[in-house]
Amino acid sequence: MEAIVVKAYIHAPIDRVWDVFSDHENYSKLAGVRYSKLLKEGTDERNGLGAVREVHGMGVKFVEDIVAYEPPRLLEYKVVRCSKPIEHEIGRVELIPRGDGTEIHWVSRFRLKIPLIGKWLGKQNRAAGRAWFYTCVLDMKDKLEREASNGL
Repeated sequence: MEAIVVKAYIHAPIDRVWDVFSDHENYSKLAGVRYSKLLKEGTDERNGLGAVREVHGMGVKFVEDIVAYEPPRLLEYKVVRCSKPIEHEIGRVELIPRGDGTEIHWVSRFRLKIPLIGKWLGKQNRAAGRAWFYTCVLDMKDKLEREASNGL
């Protein structure tokens, strides 16, 4: 299994960061995400446990089930369909309040299901995925910090 790991700090309150991370339909407002849609609402909350989202980015289409949802600190998802041959173990976004901001820990574990070269390609995809996650997080950081400095 390969693991994409991203850690970042956003100078914005945890509730506001959570609002962005848990708003599946608006991922497309982030740099690096071409399209996003909520395919199925969650059982207790629209974007919560049991929700199904579709995300297009990095030249890949993903359909993901939300498998853990604990506002405002934890969201886990599992890729159930993908335009690339991957086996996805779990994606986990954990938000931790730090001072007057929020620390983000984002991990996604996967394996490419391609005989012989899958492991090598998995490492290449891990690097590309990490860059993509950082693009999304840095854009989120920029927008939320600009919003906070404007008093919104």
